[in-house]
Amino acid sequence: MANRKPNGTTDEHRYFSGVFSYVDTETGEARVSAPALTHRVVSHAQTAGYKAEKEAQEWRERDQRHFTASNMRNLHEVYSALTTAQCGYLMRLQCSVEYATGRIVKPDKSPMTTGDMKRALGLSRKSSTFYDFLDEAKAHGIITESAGNYYVNQRYHFRGAFSDQYVVKSYATKVKQVYREVKAADIGLIYRMLPYVHMETNALCDNPFEEDPQKIRWFSRKGLAEAIGVSPSELSRRLPKMTFGEEYVIARIKVGGSEKYTFNPNVFYRRNTQPDDTLTAMFNVKKDGK
Repeated sequence: MANRKPNGTTDEHRYFSGVFSYVDTETGEARVSAPALTHRVVSHAQTAGYKAEKEAQEWRERDQRHFTASNMRNLHEVYSALTTAQCGYLMRLQCSVEYATGRIVKPDKSPMTTGDMKRALGLSRKSSTFYDFLDEAKAHGIITESAGNYYVNQRYHFRGAFSDQYVVKSYATKVKQVYREVKAADIGLIYRMLPYVHMETNALCDNPFEEDPQKIRWFSRKGLAEAIGVSPSELSRRLPKMTFGEEYVIARIKVGGSEKYTFNPNVFYRRNTQPDDTLTAMFNVKKDGK
C-alpha cells in the first residue's frame, strides 16, 4: 500500500486496488472512493438498516404463531356500535377468521354455524345474548352473512399480508386463552385499547403513531379510563383480572407518582421483530408476584 493523491486533489489518502480513502480538506470529513463495477460503499445507517431488516425477516420466519390483524383507525366504529361485552365476543370470533376471506371458520376450516359460534363464545345457553350480538354486528356491517357463511368485515379485522403501519396483531391462541379466563366485558375493554398501542414500545398512549420516544404521551390511569369509557376506579379493579395462565395482559408501570400501561407482546403486538428483552422481561412474573 502506498500513499498517493487522487488526480485533481490535494487531500491525503490511501490507495489500494482502486480503492482510496482521504480527508476532504474543505469539510474535514473522511471519505472513501472505489470503482463502481467492483465495490459498493454504504453508510453505517444503511448497514444498520440492512441488519435490522434481516433480523426482522428471520424473526418472521421463526414466529409461526397464528395472528389476526386489527385496523387501528377503524375500530372506533365497532365499539361505538357494540356494547363492551359484545366487543369481547367479536374479539374472540376474529381469532377464527379464514386467511384472505374473513370467513369465520372452525379449526378444520369448515364454516362456523351460529351453533358453532355460540359454543365458541360460551353462549350455548344464552341464545338471546348471542343473537342480540349477532344482530347488532350485522346491522352495522361488522359481521356479514352470505349463503349461510358468516364473515368478519375486513375493514376491522383480517388475516393476510399487510404493509399498513396502522395495524395491531392479536395472537389467536393467547386471545382465546384470555377469553376462557376472563369475562367478555373484560376482554371487551381490552378490545377498546387496541387503537392506542404504540409501535416501538407497546405502550398504551394518546399518540400511538409518534416516532420520537421522548414525545410519547403515555396514558395515566385517568387518561386510559376515559379513552375506553370506564371510571378510573373500575379500570383499577378490572386490570388485575385480565390474565391468562400465569401472565398478565397489561402491565402497570409506576414511575415516581405517575402510572403507565403497556400490552403484553405475547398477546398484542405491532412490530414484525422480536420484542426487546426489557418488554419481554416485564411480563415474566407470576400472578402472585413470586
